[in-house]
Amino acid sequence: MTQEKAKKSGTVDMLNGPFIPKILSFAIPVMLTGFLQLLYSSADLVVVGQFSEHKNAAQAAISSTSALINLIINLFMGLAVGINVAVAKRIGSGDSDGVKRVIHTSAIVGLIGGILVGGVGFFFARTFLEWMACPEDVIDLAALYMKIYFIGAPFNLLYNFFASVLRAKGETKKPFAILAAAGIVNIILNLIFVIGFKMSVDGVAIATIISQAVSAILVMLLLVRSPFPFKLSFNDLKIDKNSLADILKIGIPAGIQGSMFSISNVIIQSTINSFGSIVVAGNGNAVSIEGFLNVAVDAVYQATVSFIGQNYGAVKKKNIVKISIDAMLVCTAVCLVMSGFVLLLRYPLLRIFSGSEEIIEAGCKRFYINISFYVVFGWMQILVGMLRGLGHGIMPMVFSILGVCVFRVVWIYTVFPFAKNIESVYWSYPVSWAITAIALLIGYFCVKKSTYKRMELSVSSDSSKAD
Repeated sequence: MTQEKAKKSGTVDMLNGPFIPKILSFAIPVMLTGFLQLLYSSADLVVVGQFSEHKNAAQAAISSTSALINLIINLFMGLAVGINVAVAKRIGSGDSDGVKRVIHTSAIVGLIGGILVGGVGFFFARTFLEWMACPEDVIDLAALYMKIYFIGAPFNLLYNFFASVLRAKGETKKPFAILAAAGIVNIILNLIFVIGFKMSVDGVAIATIISQAVSAILVMLLLVRSPFPFKLSFNDLKIDKNSLADILKIGIPAGIQGSMFSISNVIIQSTINSFGSIVVAGNGNAVSIEGFLNVAVDAVYQATVSFIGQNYGAVKKKNIVKISIDAMLVCTAVCLVMSGFVLLLRYPLLRIFSGSEEIIEAGCKRFYINISFYVVFGWMQILVGMLRGLGHGIMPMVFSILGVCVFRVVWIYTVFPFAKNIESVYWSYPVSWAITAIALLIGYFCVKKSTYKRMELSVSSDSSKAD
């Protein structure tokens, strides 16, 4: 896509530099979109923490479900990464029919996956919470929240799948506008259900699934009205085997990685639960704020995957090197600025969620360790994005699982018994990030030459697109 065409269509031209402004142009709307998604859960915590009858119990109940919810949905959410890479590669190579097939395959996979995820989450909510040693004083509320939340799983997956399609072509502003509308709906309904109808976690969960439905319907309508090859037509809905294979090639490893991350977080959450409801609530509130940093990093990560994916399809090797360096620089700047902001304003930020000084101090303990080293997490994610954009799904999955997931579990069973305090739990995060980032960097340099050779061979018949 030329710069002129990209400008007219409202998309970002990913094939021509300079790349730092374009990465920012792509990433900022994605950041804002992610921030709005976080407002779903953050608004839940804020509203029940300020207005529900049993404030602390309701907050702890929602907080205790986050790791478990992520575990259940992450396997399928990893497919969104596969969709992004599959679409971006086809755009770069000029395969319009291929783009169309990926989109319609994604729609079916999203619907089926959403039903499966929703069913598992709904029917096994309490069982999973019991396995996690959820505190007895909040488990009933936590199970109720999860059951209702997972009814909206099909909407959640469909929105994220279709948004990945739009981002692959460089369109990030419209997904943001859609989620802004859905976010407003979520907040308004939270207040109505909790304040007006005196509901608790059930009210905020219902508000969340309604807002998810709004976002899914709006992004679907956007694709229905889009021109070829991005037009969604219900008459063309079918699974294309080649498209599905490409999606799964990247998506399954990404999903497994995300799920393994969640498993390690579930184990860590179980350990955190042993410190009681005050620490659980404080940790949950800190995680909600920490999530905004994660979203910022993820936005640059998605830009990395999309930009490298298109240039991989177009065989622009020099661009790939430039994009990798520029993405790392952007991510470093974003992490340092946001980490400093959170650490500086930690007390006012945590006070948004709760007026309890005990809960606020419990949240600060997580900040002092995790937020201080969040830039290392950013480097790790960009390296993953570089490898996935080049079509490597297995390597980043294996390195991430070993370096993050396995390491954290080992940490909990070896280091933690000798220092049974919440700080020793939190230190498992930055140490695992550093180990994984080093391994990924080594892996990237090991496969770079062979990947470039594969690129050239795959397009030997279309040398005009090569550097």
